[in-house]
Parts: sequence; C-alpha cells; structure tokens
Amino acid sequence: MTAIVLKIIALVSMVIDHAASVFRVQLNAVHPWLYTAGRMIGRLAFPIFALGIAEGAVHTKSPKKYLWRMFLFAVIAQIPFSLMVGLSEPTYTISLFGAEVGLYGGLSVMVTLFLGLLLCVSVNNKKPFGAIAAVGAAFLLDGTFGIDYGVLGVMLVFMLYMGRSSNWLRLLAVVLFSVCLYLGSFLRIGSSLIHGTDIVLSKGVLYAAATAVAGLLMLLYNNKLGRKSGLVFYIFYPLHMLALWFIAAMFIK
Repeated sequence: MTAIVLKIIALVSMVIDHAASVFRVQLNAVHPWLYTAGRMIGRLAFPIFALGIAEGAVHTKSPKKYLWRMFLFAVIAQIPFSLMVGLSEPTYTISLFGAEVGLYGGLSVMVTLFLGLLLCVSVNNKKPFGAIAAVGAAFLLDGTFGIDYGVLGVMLVFMLYMGRSSNWLRLLAVVLFSVCLYLGSFLRIGSSLIHGTDIVLSKGVLYAAATAVAGLLMLLYNNKLGRKSGLVFYIFYPLHMLALWFIAAMFIK
C-alpha cells in the first residue's frame, strides 16, 4: 500500500469524522450509534497523517520549505477549524453580519502536525535547539489554547519517525498512543460496568481500538510514495471544514 492510498483513506475518514461531529444532533436523532460509528471511522485519520509527516521529515528535499508550508497552512486552517468546531463547542461568540457565530478557541491538528514535523526535522538534522523548541511549544500551546491530540499527538509523529525501520514498531507506537489518549476511559470502565455500561465511557474504549486499526493499516505500507498529490490535501483540509460549517449554519436550525 503506497503513501497516497493511505492518505486517501485518512482523508475519507477525516471527512466522515468531521461530518459526524457537525451533524451529531441529527445523527443521534436517527440512532446514537451512527454518531459513534462516524467518530470511530474518523480515528483512522490522525495516525495516518502523522505517518505522512514522519515520512516527509526524512524524504523532503527542502526541510525549511516543508516547515514553512506546514506553518502557512496551519494559519490558514485555523479560522475554518474554529468555525466548524464552534458550532458544537463554542469557546466564545462574535457578531457576523448581525448573527452570533460561535468560535472554538483551540488550535487545529495542523498545528500538532507542524510541531511534530519541526521535532522530526530537528532531530533528523541534528538541531537540538529546534527539537527543544518544538517540545516546549507543544506543552505551552496545549496548556494555554489546547491543540488537537495535545502533546501526545506531537509525540506520535516523532515515534513514527523513530520507528521508520519497521512497520511493526509503528504499529506499537500507534497502540501506545491510543491507550494513552483514552487511558481515562480504561481506568473508569471497570467501575461503570458495575452499575451498567455507560455509553460515554464505552466510546473511549471503542475509539482506542479504532485508532489502533490505523497502526494495522501501516503494516501494509510499502514505503513507496505512489502518485504525487501536490497541495491537494493541504487545500482540502480548510475547504471541507468551511463547507461543513456553511451547510450547518445555513440550513440547520
């Protein structure tokens, strides 16, 4: 399985995940597990995109251009991300053309991937200051604004970079990431089962398992790029979030 095939899988799963998040109320009205299933499918996306960043850190011909491109798209994607997530989790509201619009205060996954790339490139090029800056920025930004997948997400990119000699090591990295990310659910699930299964806690276990599936897909990765995608994936990220926000804001009351 080439890198481009993995990216397409991640892209589709990301859209399903975001659509499930935006239209959660409507999906729950049909059946609560429709929403859960959509979010489970979406757990595939981040580890695969993190793998792409880890691979790019090694194979890019121009690390500086790669870093600047990631930084630029992280900035561009922030407003669409804030608008989309703000539909269901508004941190604050602003007035836009006389309407109240919710905005989310956290930072998008592009920031997580950028910091992961900075860490990998710095280590790959023996730049300890850059590595320290990446880790420090991850803790600072996650502790203040919050970033998608947090410091754990940044470290997953790095673990996938370090495990590039074996897809089995990468599977292990993804499994560890999924367990750590949803550790709270594992710790509380036992007590909840005493009084009956709590669907909220059960979701954490399901999401961890779904995340680990991304690691299994990496076992099929043949370390080949496949057809070049250019900037398609970068451009698609903010555009699909704007589209989902527009549909929800304009047509769903």
